[in-house]
Amino acid sequence: MSTRKALEERETYILGHPQRMPSVARTPESEALAMDVWRRLRFAITGVDENPGPPEAIPEIHFTMLQHPELWEKISGLSIQLSAKGKIKARDRELVILRTGWLCRCPFEWGEHVKFGLQLGVSEEEIERVKTGSKASGWNREDKALLQAVEELHDDAMLSDSTWEALRHSYSEAECFELTVLVGQFITTAFWLNSLRIPLNPGIRSLVDGPASTQ
Repeated sequence: MSTRKALEERETYILGHPQRMPSVARTPESEALAMDVWRRLRFAITGVDENPGPPEAIPEIHFTMLQHPELWEKISGLSIQLSAKGKIKARDRELVILRTGWLCRCPFEWGEHVKFGLQLGVSEEEIERVKTGSKASGWNREDKALLQAVEELHDDAMLSDSTWEALRHSYSEAECFELTVLVGQFITTAFWLNSLRIPLNPGIRSLVDGPASTQ
């Protein structure tokens, strides 16, 4: 049972302390590097190649990750590949990431993908249902199989035969493979977001915003 008190304690444990790894200084060089990754990530996720704004608008996380620029390029590169060139539909991808972020109790991952999910076709009601997961009423067969897959990969590091077969009603083998990589990528992302205590960007929803529910 995920009570509001438990969620508040989790967020306080992660976000109620300073970042564990400081950001690099904002210089013309670091701003150019951060802007490049930020713009490519935004375009990959939303499909909109708009001007993201002045350097001052670049989220601080990009300057934190520039402490290890080679690794950050690889991490962001896989996210860009899965978003921009992946076979899984954008709305389904966001459901998968939201469930992963919720199960990992990752405030940053959850909040950012609430924002992206709403932009890409996930409804507010579905976002609340993601907290309960595949056992919630109201999902169609395809969504239920996706969420069940996330739960199994998170809990058992493997898809069961029944879930694989349920996925294959709607997804190709290549898409099922991609799904395992997608979940793995965002479980890994939750590891470092939580461990580095990356704070939420302004205006982003936290784990405790909205009603708490069970896994």
